[in-house]
Amino acid sequence: MNRETLSKKPVKFLTLLLTAMLIATASAAVYYGILMKPSIAITGAKVQFTQGDDWPSGSQMGDNGTFVSLSLKAYPNVTVYYEEPVNITNTEAAIHQIRLRPVSISPDNGNSAVSNFTKIAFVLVALNGSSVQKNFNYTTSGDTWAKPSTTGWMNILNNEEFAVRVEITTAPSANAVSVTIEIAVDVKE
Repeated sequence: MNRETLSKKPVKFLTLLLTAMLIATASAAVYYGILMKPSIAITGAKVQFTQGDDWPSGSQMGDNGTFVSLSLKAYPNVTVYYEEPVNITNTEAAIHQIRLRPVSISPDNGNSAVSNFTKIAFVLVALNGSSVQKNFNYTTSGDTWAKPSTTGWMNILNNEEFAVRVEITTAPSANAVSVTIEIAVDVKE
């Protein structure tokens, strides 16, 4: 009987060891979740686009002032200036910060149509003093755009407006082509 008891102990121990390993393996696959429940309220934009004194014919403004599509023209071997086609306006009595950020341009590098342009500049000008606040320039070299970097943040004071002046310079041999530029105006509240 002693021998039987001794031989059963290692089997029981082995069974206990295997069961413990199975439990440890199963518990390693346990996970849990945490919960996030945001509440989102849609309000009017505090900084928005408004029509400038030189609003171009054919341009479109979004209903809430957060989108604008400008219809601009250029001519060969000339620089065309749009002094105030659109404004960026702080509509409330608080200071906010804005910056310009490039999103896309079409046609992109490698397209021969790019060489028709020399420079397309977007200049933020304070309406209250006509001083230049930021320059945001696209220039070309052959069929390659030199795209601007995102500008630094700048304050737009309560109820202040900045005009967006656009300067378009074309090559002497420019053809009838068009370019579409998408620029984001980021707003920090």
